Amino acid sequence: RKRERYTTRPTEVVCNGGGMEPSSHSKHAALFDLAQRYNINLPTDNNNDNTLPKKYDSILLNSQTPLSTALQKSNSDARFLICYISKTNQKKADSIALSSLFSPEVVKLINRRPLGKKQSGDGTGSYYVWIMNGDDNGAPTSKEIDLAMKRLKVKPPTSSSSSKKKKKKGDGPILAIFYPATTIDPSSGKLKVTPRLLAQHHCHPPPSSPEVMMNWANTIRKRHIREFAKLQHDRKEMQLLRERTEGYKESMKEDMAREEREERELQAKKEAEEKERLRLEQLEERRQELLEGLPEEPEVGSEGVITIALRFGDGSRDQRRFVAEETVVNDLLNWVDAMHGMEREKIELSTMNGSKTFVYVEEDDEEESGNVTLAEAGLGKMTALRVTEIVEEVDNEEEEDESESSEEEEE
Repeated sequence: RKRERYTTRPTEVVCNGGGMEPSSHSKHAALFDLAQRYNINLPTDNNNDNTLPKKYDSILLNSQTPLSTALQKSNSDARFLICYISKTNQKKADSIALSSLFSPEVVKLINRRPLGKKQSGDGTGSYYVWIMNGDDNGAPTSKEIDLAMKRLKVKPPTSSSSSKKKKKKGDGPILAIFYPATTIDPSSGKLKVTPRLLAQHHCHPPPSSPEVMMNWANTIRKRHIREFAKLQHDRKEMQLLRERTEGYKESMKEDMAREEREERELQAKKEAEEKERLRLEQLEERRQELLEGLPEEPEVGSEGVITIALRFGDGSRDQRRFVAEETVVNDLLNWVDAMHGMEREKIELSTMNGSKTFVYVEEDDEEESGNVTLAEAGLGKMTALRVTEIVEEVDNEEEEDESESSEEEEE
């Protein structure tokens, strides 16, 4: 078995100035201070003399954890809450009660699974202990104690005189067990935690030993086992609700991103369609001009006349006569554009054996040699030309960049 070491000294660290003082950052420093004030020995962790075992995290002090936080924590972790509230000048009762609450036996009990083997999940304990001590460092005022008692709806226990059998005014400490119920706030309609009193000890005197404290807490646990089961059920439901809520938020976020992306794509598509519509309108106007600008077809047998026969990819054909010395290659491409609806900039004409190829040359192009007459091009009196659409080659690196950018947008 692990050997437990006990200490009553508060945690000490070396500060930047080199002095020794209690650590304000240790979560167990306040427990050490309170235990030392009542000469209570606390077990320390085997690896560190200044740290309590992890089970002591179930003991909460008002100076570090307000009552509302303790109730919320008890509700979310499906535990009952043992509250000990004492005013000043109750050192004798405090010493008895705190000695029992700080004992390893009671700490082990409060961390015990309330439903035993039937309990599933991460194995939360049975109780949290919340202490509001009037003699603690940063002790609460009398008003704060009254507010806590009002929130818990408890009053100090009364004591009776054995001689006159009259009850004295309540002046003892409060030791009670509460069920942190989930209720709906009627004003806001939101969920809140409401403490419901299950049992209150008479505290005349408080449980005088860990065994008495354990028997009392065990009795309450067994008596209200259904409430424990309900807390466990509510806890699971709340976890499922959180998961569903997180999933819903994530889904909404993804939907919004998708809608924004679709809106951008739709806008880009509309702009592209409008741009294409305007381009086609301009193209139709240009074709009409090209059609009107075609030279008249000369008579058959006229001197210097060449007959151009076109072969299209779909198997269709066309032919026309031109004057070889007066007709340039661009005129042939304008003819194809105007009569057959193929943009002159996107086609090429080639002889059937592929030895000669012609493309449209802009009028202001420096390569004037590209736009030559049919005679200069060496075409015979009867020439067949194949009409082919020019396929634009896309650089592989550009395709990779576009795919990477689209993937980043989706992420």
